Amino acid sequence: QGVHKPHSSYESGSQTFSYTGGIQTLTIPSGVSTITIKAWGAQGGSGGYWSNSSYCGTGGKGGYSTGELSVTPGNTVYVYVGGQGESYSSCQTRMNGISQAGGWNGGGIGQNYISGGGGGGATDIRYGGTGISNRVIVAGGGGGHGNAGNSTQLSNGGAGGGTSGQTMANSTQYSNRTPGTGATQSSGNSDGAGSEGIQNLTGGGGGGYYGGGAGANSTGGGGGSGYIGGVSSAETIAGNATMPDPDDGTMTGRAGNGLVIISW
Repeated sequence: QGVHKPHSSYESGSQTFSYTGGIQTLTIPSGVSTITIKAWGAQGGSGGYWSNSSYCGTGGKGGYSTGELSVTPGNTVYVYVGGQGESYSSCQTRMNGISQAGGWNGGGIGQNYISGGGGGGATDIRYGGTGISNRVIVAGGGGGHGNAGNSTQLSNGGAGGGTSGQTMANSTQYSNRTPGTGATQSSGNSDGAGSEGIQNLTGGGGGGYYGGGAGANSTGGGGGSGYIGGVSSAETIAGNATMPDPDDGTMTGRAGNGLVIISW
């Protein structure tokens, strides 16, 4: 005689949320008390070069956060999928005097004179309301690129996510150029928005639990931090490390816009 398997009180399911530039929602189905969240933050803006260099900066990649959230059937989950920071059309496109917009949901603006790339937006889930205090999980966005000659370590944006967003290393070649500071669990911009660039060729900071700092004098922005304080069985990974690929397997950081997968 076969072993009797208990009948589930609800049908399992999954929903994927891609970037739309606005708030998306999920109503918790009947019988569901726990959902599993997988969230990827957005990349910072990339591309473009300064007149004396063919080097092209790359925006920091978005981070990853996952965890389980206790929920009540009929309640609403609010989904914020971050947008990639504005980029130049190619590496051969000369950086111009037009601000490069930060990605939706907290990406900082690239500086408006020979502008660097915009910071990537954070991806987060909110429960119980739509205020930032209702965030239960955050995947940080990457910093936008700057352009400091041919220095990769200064021009690229810092990766977002993890407990601390990435700060690109300083260089002894340029003592007056300091890349944007990655946010932590308690430092950076407390509203979750990346800083706006205020000097030439600088990238905006990435959005996150705390927002990353903008680059100074031709450097890339810092990544925004991730957050898993509102969920259980949780993990957060920065965009310069190996993380799950939503299309299968693994990858190093999230390129382009963010993404959310919720299952139950």
